[in-house]
Amino acid sequence: MKKVTIQDIAAEMGLSRNTVAKALNGGLVSPQTKHAVVQKAWQMGYTKLDENLVEEVKSTYRRANTGTILVLFNHMQSAFWTRALAGISNAVNDEGYRMQLHVVDEKDKDGEETGRLIADDVKGIIFLSVFPVKFVKGIGRKKLPMTFFNSPVNAQEYIKLGDVINVEGFYSMNTLTDYVISQKNCTRFAYIGFAEGSRMIQARYLGFLNACSQHHIQLDERLQYTRPANSVSFSYAMVEEVIKKMPYIPDAVICEDDDVAKHVSLALLQRDAQAVKRVVITGFNNTLETDFFKKDILTVDVRIEEMGRRLVKSVIDKVKCPTMDISFTTIATYPRL
Repeated sequence: MKKVTIQDIAAEMGLSRNTVAKALNGGLVSPQTKHAVVQKAWQMGYTKLDENLVEEVKSTYRRANTGTILVLFNHMQSAFWTRALAGISNAVNDEGYRMQLHVVDEKDKDGEETGRLIADDVKGIIFLSVFPVKFVKGIGRKKLPMTFFNSPVNAQEYIKLGDVINVEGFYSMNTLTDYVISQKNCTRFAYIGFAEGSRMIQARYLGFLNACSQHHIQLDERLQYTRPANSVSFSYAMVEEVIKKMPYIPDAVICEDDDVAKHVSLALLQRDAQAVKRVVITGFNNTLETDFFKKDILTVDVRIEEMGRRLVKSVIDKVKCPTMDISFTTIATYPRL
């Protein structure tokens, strides 16, 4: 049998190899991330775990006999998802449950494979990513309480199956764009974000459009990039291609989140090192590293760890009271101007 490596654990959790190594070797990571990594390493049979860490996980299992909250996701490659996971882990532990993480295989279209992995002690499920409705319905056959973070643009099927929790995007993005127009004197805008990808990103795009309309700004359709080539997300390679093909460099680039904003700044640097200094770039989620070279990216703050706690509260409330009405909740966000 192949030995489990740190890279295997990182791939399974969607974390960087560096984060996993720090968690297993006493590095600087949050207690919640450390616990989640050690738990996963123990479950996967990682043989180099410190005995004290093993005992810590075992004692948690002995204490937390209420059941397991399953977290399903299909990506975990940014600070946003790492912090969300930390909030979920902390809240699950506080409630006396165990947390199980599972990265869904993209080939599992109908949820059958994932469904077979759901143990008898799983009491509720958190969907940390947006999944196809067919997959969600497949998991729904387990008749377990389900809570979704974000939802498709057409969310009718989702809200029949469980609570949906979003973070507010329309008003915060409207405020951010209004500031860029009125205080930064920008009139030529590019937008990069998968507006059709989810209800949350669509709200951000509509907030941007509303601010432009209020200021009577006519947008150049050639600079509106609302659908990535792979119909999944805007990777750096895609953003770089977008920036290369722009007919001109706009005054501002409005991005769906901080990850895309970071890609934009790096791609602009490659195209025109002087332009990146003057172009206003906005993001969302407030997750950029403090040492990132372009320190003036405007963003919107989201209390990510508390959002993770809200997801846990939602699903556990349904575990305790299955007859509760399904809810659609929007959490406040805070533009950083």
